[in-house]
Amino acid sequence: MVLAPHPDDETLGPGATVALAVRAGVRVEVVILTDGAAQGDAAVRAQEARRAAAVLGVGQVQWWGLADRSLRGDDVVLIRRLLRLLATGGADTLLLPSPVELHPDHRALALAVQRAMRRFTWGGLRQRGPAHVACYEVGAALRPNLLVAADAGWEVKEAAAACYASQLAVRPYLEAAQGLGAFRALTLAGVRRAEAFHVVSGRCLGRWSARRWAAAMGSPACVQLRPAKGT
Repeated sequence: MVLAPHPDDETLGPGATVALAVRAGVRVEVVILTDGAAQGDAAVRAQEARRAAAVLGVGQVQWWGLADRSLRGDDVVLIRRLLRLLATGGADTLLLPSPVELHPDHRALALAVQRAMRRFTWGGLRQRGPAHVACYEVGAALRPNLLVAADAGWEVKEAAAACYASQLAVRPYLEAAQGLGAFRALTLAGVRRAEAFHVVSGRCLGRWSARRWAAAMGSPACVQLRPAKGT
């Protein structure tokens, strides 16, 4: 199950991996949380997302229709909705943006998922829900512990990304994804493009704090700085 804060994150982030999974016979579902209206027309972005999902081979897409740039990691309503998804979704692997992403909706979704997993697993005391939680990259590099050789799925990813014409007209998202994919392939012999993930077990995420989780992906420790007296 892929959680996407906006229509296009499911493609620009793990799109090649999703395409490869579908090709291998894995059932993939996508949940798009917001309407994307802060950067375009919501109806247009929904149409683009449907076309992109068809290109990726994803058969089931959930639309939560939340307001763009409204996500909060401590939103009780969002956390409860994520808990229901964990209880009924049946996914063994959950993909979502990392807590070190630049976009506030991306970071908020990661934090809300961590809090939901903490409650769902009773602080990691029991195995429930996804066996693995994998964070993907969109707008910020993370410290990966898994690289997926993505060449065989890259053309599909590019074709799906091309469906988001309204977004590619605003910023060069596809070029950024291509550059990141080339960078991630540097340590893989004979690979031109790769996608990076940081994967932890569901129980591990239930035990960890959000701060420890972000630190594992390269975020520095949060330090509150106070100005010295007289400055």
